[in-house]
Amino acid sequence: MQNRFFTTPLSVLLAIFSTALLLCTTPSVAQETTPFLMQIRNLTPNQQFNYVIEARKRGYSLLQLEGLAKAQGATLEDISLLRTAWSDSQTGGVGQGMEDNLQDEGMQSFGNESQTFDFFEEEEESDIFGSGFFANKNITETPQFYVATPAGYRLGPSDEITIDVWGASENRYEVTLSRQGVVRIDRLKPMYLSGLTLAAAERKIRNEFSSIYTGLSPESPNESKVYLDLNLQKARSIVVNITGSVEAPGTYTISGFSSVLNALYAAGGPTENGSYRDISILRNGKEVTSIDLYDYFVKGTYPSFFLNDQDVIVVAPHHKRITAEGAFKNTGRFETLENETIEDLLSYTGGFSSTAYKKAVYVDRVLELQREIIKIEHNAYAVAQLSDGDTVEAKNVTDKYTNRISVSGEVYLPGNYPFNETPTLSALLKSSSGLTTDAYSEAAILYRSKQGFVNEVKTIDLAEIVNKTQDVQLQPNDSLVVISMKNINPEKTVTIQGVVNEPGEVPFFKGMTARDLILIANGFQDRASTDQIELYTNVTEEQTNKRIDARWFSFEEAKEVELAPSDLLIVRLEPGYQSTTFVRLGGQVTRPGTYPIIKEDYTIYDLFYDAGGVLDGVNLKGVSVEREVPKETQENIEDTADSLNLFFIDEDTTIKIGVDFEKVLSKKGEHPDNVLLKPNDVILFPKEDSTISVLGEVQRETATPYYKGISFREAVNRAGGVKRSSDYKNTYVVYQNGDVRGTKSFLFFRSRPKLEPGAIVVVPVKDKRRSITTQETISMTSALASLTLLVRSITQN
Repeated sequence: MQNRFFTTPLSVLLAIFSTALLLCTTPSVAQETTPFLMQIRNLTPNQQFNYVIEARKRGYSLLQLEGLAKAQGATLEDISLLRTAWSDSQTGGVGQGMEDNLQDEGMQSFGNESQTFDFFEEEEESDIFGSGFFANKNITETPQFYVATPAGYRLGPSDEITIDVWGASENRYEVTLSRQGVVRIDRLKPMYLSGLTLAAAERKIRNEFSSIYTGLSPESPNESKVYLDLNLQKARSIVVNITGSVEAPGTYTISGFSSVLNALYAAGGPTENGSYRDISILRNGKEVTSIDLYDYFVKGTYPSFFLNDQDVIVVAPHHKRITAEGAFKNTGRFETLENETIEDLLSYTGGFSSTAYKKAVYVDRVLELQREIIKIEHNAYAVAQLSDGDTVEAKNVTDKYTNRISVSGEVYLPGNYPFNETPTLSALLKSSSGLTTDAYSEAAILYRSKQGFVNEVKTIDLAEIVNKTQDVQLQPNDSLVVISMKNINPEKTVTIQGVVNEPGEVPFFKGMTARDLILIANGFQDRASTDQIELYTNVTEEQTNKRIDARWFSFEEAKEVELAPSDLLIVRLEPGYQSTTFVRLGGQVTRPGTYPIIKEDYTIYDLFYDAGGVLDGVNLKGVSVEREVPKETQENIEDTADSLNLFFIDEDTTIKIGVDFEKVLSKKGEHPDNVLLKPNDVILFPKEDSTISVLGEVQRETATPYYKGISFREAVNRAGGVKRSSDYKNTYVVYQNGDVRGTKSFLFFRSRPKLEPGAIVVVPVKDKRRSITTQETISMTSALASLTLLVRSITQN
């Protein structure tokens, strides 16, 4: 085999290498392929539905998708399939319930790789005024067939109208305008309605119908009166061509109700260099109107001009583009026409902001090979014309004050005051309603600024100001800070701990006694030692080696014991008293339930006899003790486990101690497994389990009957053997009492754990190894040693 490899021709090896490389790179290429709308005919109905759902989530309308498809060369079949999928997405249709399963379906669009709709890349939002309208994906410009007909709408070929006649005679006519714009009704000559509004068409139809309905005449008597209504039943679809400086030029099929603004939205709006103010509509090769979109963006005047079939919309390049920055309500780039001025620009920006300097603006203008800054005063706004490329800036007013006096701290009305009303400190205190009860009146701080910087600080005796024995003249921008007594004389406290109802820290009051503090703590708890209360006082200020002075007294004497700040009072339990603690016993025992810990060295052997023994079918080798881990010990273990990246302890903060109670009984309690019980321990005597479970990386996890002498390998073989991913040499066994034993190795020999009833054989998965540095080895060894000591302290103490 080895010789054959070396004799393989070089060309064959290169071919194999190239094929492997191609296979490795193909998925990423497929994944990056941009989906094309023209390929929608190659998708299944469900994939078409998913395609449209995702496009709608992204904010695209049907008109936009049709425009993209046409720009990419889609056929009429593609457009028809796209419209069908869009209709299904609105009504349920083929994709009913599919939206909830998009993730399960993988959102497959084209090919085998999961793709999203990347045909529009996310771009930075343009700062051109008006571009935000065309970038708003929440706008839907799909044709609306069931809305009131706009007053300016003009009839055209393919419009469907209804003529209702009622009164003395009743009839209904449903007709469609022909390609020539004509409607034909029996007994009447053809009527040319194309280009007429509904009101004009109704007048013409009424005039023609009067020849067969005499009751339409105004002079007809009431009993023979006939009335006529004309309504648009369904608007035609028209085809318009959009060209020029527009994002997606092309041919679009839109509703006859659509205005120029609707059509431009379907095409993505003007480009970066397109005009928002010079949009021409050509009909039969001649310009019929020109649209300025600023009328809509600034004044709210919607373009009421309606398009006809085969109209051409031409978006010209922009004329003059001006940048407005600084203190305007709206900033960005604005388009201006010939002879427009600063005043016009202000109307487009919405005017100055509240903090703007309104007396002048500054224009940065390009002059051939250089620039210049021009200041334009407010009286010239109406005549100062703008040039292409100008940057107009409105300045913000400075935040500096010329007459501000401020006061803060312990006054009733802190804040800023005008200098002319508060020229002195006494006037400032009067305006701020005086000092609060917590004010430190002996000294306040006055900050004085000159040339914008605080360069002088004065200490003021406010008592003299209040008593009118002295006053201080203030200057603009002075700031007075009145300090609180709490900052000068911080609150003093005393602490009570121990067997009282409300232990903690409480404020200190002069003349406070130990009895007062006990009463504030809501008295003693049960079993409190009232004959020997402890008081600890800090005496470090006496400059001796002694730090704490301790005193003992009874509650009767407490009323004579005066406290000092920072004193600590402790009420302890009666000497030797310990509260009753309990354990819980369960499983195959005669009397399960809760039992008190009778003595200090109360063991599981003692509990066994107190509970009256066990029932038949108990597994004495599988006895376990479940014990709570103290909070402090738990935190230490978790910290150590985190340093090793291990998960050591369950969320219930308990550990399980395995007990071979069969040996404890045979030794009459003189055995290491005779666990000393602790409060809240849970002791379980399990039922005999006659099976062996095999879990982990085996062909099939299973349980097999136990019989004496069953080998480790036989148990694994009964699970179908191990998988390739298994770490068989590190298998281990979990016994019914919670003990865990692993495989031992010596030289080339391995000793497997002995199997017992109820045991679980665990075959772990093989870890991916990496080299460990010397520093990591030292760190892990140290952490494991600490972890071992902590666990040992839990089980032995």
